[in-house]
Amino acid sequence: MMADLPPPSDWLHNLVGMRLVDVIFGASGGVVRGLVVKNLSWSQRIASTVVGALTAGSVGPAANALASRWFDWWGFPLSTVEIGGSVIFIVGLVGMTICDAVIRWARLWRDGPPPPFFSPPKSSG
Repeated sequence: MMADLPPPSDWLHNLVGMRLVDVIFGASGGVVRGLVVKNLSWSQRIASTVVGALTAGSVGPAANALASRWFDWWGFPLSTVEIGGSVIFIVGLVGMTICDAVIRWARLWRDGPPPPFFSPPKSSG
């Protein structure tokens, strides 16, 4: 009788294109960030959780694929290393930090292009 049941559908993936498991792992990372970082208000902790969930839901699969290729490159086949949930948790953990950095970078570009990383060499003569 169990073979007649269809596989469970991921309603969030069908609705917005994010897997529910990625969003849960990302929200967990956002909660940990909210608890670890000092001097955050409750609204900032909630925002960290939401941004962690959204970042992991949207960027998590790409980060997971990148990490799996990196592990393959170093000789750790995926059959011996389970990295999926941990990579997405880390994306959720650093999601708010990444978004803060992108916003700061966008504000720099709004006010003009930022200075170069390296100063140009001085010409002699």
